[in-house]
Amino acid sequence: MKTAVSVNIESYSEGERVQQRVDGDLYQKSNHYYLRYEESDPEMSGTMTTIKLEQDRIRLLRNGNVRSELTFVQGQTCRGVYEMPQGTLELHTTTNSLSMELADGLGTVDWSYDLYVAGEKSGSFRLKATIALRQ
Repeated sequence: MKTAVSVNIESYSEGERVQQRVDGDLYQKSNHYYLRYEESDPEMSGTMTTIKLEQDRIRLLRNGNVRSELTFVQGQTCRGVYEMPQGTLELHTTTNSLSMELADGLGTVDWSYDLYVAGEKSGSFRLKATIALRQ
């Protein structure tokens, strides 16, 4: 069963904070929660994002004009991909922190990571998603 949710997403990088609010759907399969929403950034128009929330890992999947897959596990480096019409980039994430404070899929997910593109560090990022029932 899908639940209509509102998601407040805060992203931090290089001392800058960007905040966005999106409407999406939350559903449970097995013991994992899935959060799906359409990207609101004009550059990502037509892209659907799915965040799979597992007990100790987060998977971020994007499908649309771009396709990407990133995995976050605290203390680990995980391989990812970013596909676009010009070609595919190999990505790696090293997750520095990851916390989930959820009750029935609602609550806060907060993680920080270093992103590597083709072996070179691209930057350090922190994402915080607050998931609430849509009013």
